[in-house]
Amino acid sequence: MWSDPTRPEVINSWELMAGLDAESFRFSPLPQPRFKDPFGTDKENSNPNSASRVNSFKFQIHPSPVPKLPPPPPPPRDGGDSEVPSPPAAVAAANPALDRFEYLCPPSGEDRVVIYTTTLRGVRKTFEDCNAVRAAIEGLGLALCERDVSMDSGFKEELRELMKGRARGEVVPPRVFVRGRYLGGAEEVMRIVEEGGLGELLEGLPKRKAGVLCEGCGGVRFLPCFRCNGSCKLVVTLVTVKEEGEDGEKPERVVVVRCSDCNENGLILCPICS
Repeated sequence: MWSDPTRPEVINSWELMAGLDAESFRFSPLPQPRFKDPFGTDKENSNPNSASRVNSFKFQIHPSPVPKLPPPPPPPRDGGDSEVPSPPAAVAAANPALDRFEYLCPPSGEDRVVIYTTTLRGVRKTFEDCNAVRAAIEGLGLALCERDVSMDSGFKEELRELMKGRARGEVVPPRVFVRGRYLGGAEEVMRIVEEGGLGELLEGLPKRKAGVLCEGCGGVRFLPCFRCNGSCKLVVTLVTVKEEGEDGEKPERVVVVRCSDCNENGLILCPICS
């Protein structure tokens, strides 16, 4: 049978469904899913998030307690079995906040802040670390005892003796000591500053007067030697004593000797502020 392609074809759905009865439209329901109870019973349509089931899980978890270990003792300084020196009673009672730091007292550092620094700009990071630590302590208005290892080799040897048996990097300044307690270098001190605990550690120490400099050195802490004027040399005349029975005069000898009052740079510590 020929049909016109331009006319749309009409399909009568009722003619197609004429031979079907009403019972064929009924669909059998799917079986309900069964959840297996982890506690030994099977329940249909059970809710795994119910309060009773959640509470039952609480009795099945037994977390093991984490034991608290005591802190390890500090290693001996010389690598042997030598005992760590204990601080004097007066130093220990001055500020209990310092008890967590190791007792390592530099000479004449029982009741002051001692900082080993360098003003030599050979290593930029070391120079900047020294400036940062110095500024942090001086910002609290405290009087500190600064020992410049680049200006006096005696301070360098003093620091090496304090850090004897330790890592090589701990000889590099800055190194900070408060009331005979070793706080550490720039990293440790600046961490304390960021945590806001530096003021508590420095409590009770002498303050410095704002805007007042030493009349002797102007805050530099060093002066040219009074004896050799900073040249490190002295001209000495040696006179030979005549022995008995000798005739004539003995010639005098003029020699140059090393000045014993100053350091290798011809400097001495300021007698007023040091």
